[in-house]
Amino acid sequence: MAAEKEIVINNLKKYFKVNNGILHAVDDVSFYIEKGETLGLVGESGCGKSTTGRTIIRLLEADGGEVLFNGKNVHDFNKVELQEFRRHAQMVFQDPYSSLNPRLSISDIIAEPLLNIKEYRRNKPLLDKRIRELMDVVGLSQRLINAYPHELDGGRRQRVGVARALSVEPEFIVLDEPVSALDVCIQAQIINLLIRLQKDFGLTYLFISHDLSVVKHISNRIGVMYLGKIVELSSYRDIFENPLHPYTQALLSAIPIPKVGLHRERIILKGDVPSPVNLPAGCRFASRCPKAQELCYSSSPDLVEVAPNRFVACHYAGSVHGNTAM
Repeated sequence: MAAEKEIVINNLKKYFKVNNGILHAVDDVSFYIEKGETLGLVGESGCGKSTTGRTIIRLLEADGGEVLFNGKNVHDFNKVELQEFRRHAQMVFQDPYSSLNPRLSISDIIAEPLLNIKEYRRNKPLLDKRIRELMDVVGLSQRLINAYPHELDGGRRQRVGVARALSVEPEFIVLDEPVSALDVCIQAQIINLLIRLQKDFGLTYLFISHDLSVVKHISNRIGVMYLGKIVELSSYRDIFENPLHPYTQALLSAIPIPKVGLHRERIILKGDVPSPVNLPAGCRFASRCPKAQELCYSSSPDLVEVAPNRFVACHYAGSVHGNTAM
């Protein structure tokens, strides 16, 4: 029996007007996320990862394409439908300090989404019980219930952000670099917490990060973004064992190998990332790609399925399938 697709993104676009033209932040991005799975979205800073996540849940309005949540287009929702959608889709932000209101206590921060629900708004004991339940779920001591964000360390602040997202019992959560601002040991704690919560509550995640080594530990599949487009999309095992796109290969070559005596060839990309305002006519990676040929500079490759559930946007991916040394 085929897995149920909870989120389906078709040709999603998000542009911004700037002084010298139109910035293509998200340009014809398509993928799906199955119910209960984690899709990792990785790439360099500025490639459009966070904008994709915010556009999916309508913190930003799309300029094209569609986002289907359980078969319904999120971007067609009216105000009432959108408010209901917010109970099903939430977001955990990158910086746990700037995303929490410094004037509110931990109790008030977690309670804020719940106050939009009549049963909690009219029943203070029920609201207090729910707040304490959520603190227990994310591993926050109840002695902190009246503390303020500045009194907590980064890990505890991020746990507050996770509790706030969980408060309305969502099905889908966008995790926008939720551990990048934390120390390494705290990162592991938050990743383990997110994995446990997913198992306990059947959550579906879009996990956004620039760190492939972190994404590997939580993702079922991984999408690699470059300059507003998905360039490779496959299972985490395929991505790490046999990357097909030259950009994915370069990203993986930069990950340190912890075992003594092992090494991999480091791929150093030359040149600058093209402007997202004045995009090149062909492949957006061509000017930095060590394997680029004439076709790459004149024609933009589509994201195509080169093997079952393996998608790559490269003119020559088919000829190198199964060969990591492209």
